[in-house]
Amino acid sequence: MKKIFSFIVLLAGISALMSCSEKDATYTATEPLGITKADVFFGADGGDGTIVTAAQTTVTATSEASWIGLTVNGNTVTVTAQPNASLEGRSAKIVLKSADGAATSVTATQYGLLLALSANDAYLFMNSGSEPVIIPDKSNINFKQVVSDEWIHVEKVKEGFAVSVDPNTGDYRHGTIQLSFEASGFNKTINIGQWGETLPFTSLTTAVYEDEEGNSYTKPVTVVADENDANGNTYLIKGLMEEGDLSVTLNTKTTDMVEYYLAAGYSPGKLVEDETTYTLRCLMSAYNKNTGGRFYPTQVTTMETTAYRMAFEWQVDENAMPFFTYVRNGNLADNYLTDGIIVCKFSSATGASAAARKGIVYQFLNLKFIQ
Repeated sequence: MKKIFSFIVLLAGISALMSCSEKDATYTATEPLGITKADVFFGADGGDGTIVTAAQTTVTATSEASWIGLTVNGNTVTVTAQPNASLEGRSAKIVLKSADGAATSVTATQYGLLLALSANDAYLFMNSGSEPVIIPDKSNINFKQVVSDEWIHVEKVKEGFAVSVDPNTGDYRHGTIQLSFEASGFNKTINIGQWGETLPFTSLTTAVYEDEEGNSYTKPVTVVADENDANGNTYLIKGLMEEGDLSVTLNTKTTDMVEYYLAAGYSPGKLVEDETTYTLRCLMSAYNKNTGGRFYPTQVTTMETTAYRMAFEWQVDENAMPFFTYVRNGNLADNYLTDGIIVCKFSSATGASAAARKGIVYQFLNLKFIQ
């Protein structure tokens, strides 16, 4: 009887213990935290996004990604993505929890970097301003823009950047557009040049040219307006030759003001040699470094015979700084490598034909004038 009683007491104790556990101990599974807004898809240049939760209290937000920054304000989380300098996209898990234990996670995603800017080093505008120039850009970032001068305007358009300038009633002017993306170290300087109402002839100080062997030379020059030209379209380049000046005249047959020409057979002066006075004549010449042959036009150069005139035009270098240079002859065969001006001496004032050519006095291949 004692054993049976003990067993009954044991069963009663187990029953009482089980009854107490079911009544007093509780376990509740974590509830998911509701999300009402998740704007966390970023371009390569980064920026801010927002996550709004359904929590009635302040939430916490954490992420193991170093490129993600999180700022909490009540039930709202501001997500700040740093710029992505990599070509690869990336993602980051953001864990959110409310005070009552509800939790969830949101994944932020960012594009990889695409740099597709097709910009020249320099762009040149006429003094009137003209139509905007389009700089193509298919990059997936917003470049930082720094424009040097108020007369230069940059507008973002579908194709890229539209660059325009105000009309210029003064002298030649120069400015820059700086486009950069700091995260990748990208920095592009675009030079902008614009002609004024008058061309900067008098700022030219140096002639640069070559000889037949490809040796380079520099010579100081000065440029002045020709007082004998009432229209103000002719300039004299002094110092290139000891005996006289090189004269260049505006080509009024062109639609702009940047092309000037030198008439074939132009005489810059006279040369006295061994008591004989020679007339100097400038001729267009082209030299083939491969064969040693020269090309001379046989026609008299005028503004109309564009294939044979010796033409100069204003151009700009990679920094949009102006220089005055020889233009390749339109009738010149491709196998001629350099061209320029050759100055010959003649025993008669009119002998400018190939048969009457005498010794070469000066030769200026690839001639240009710079500041």
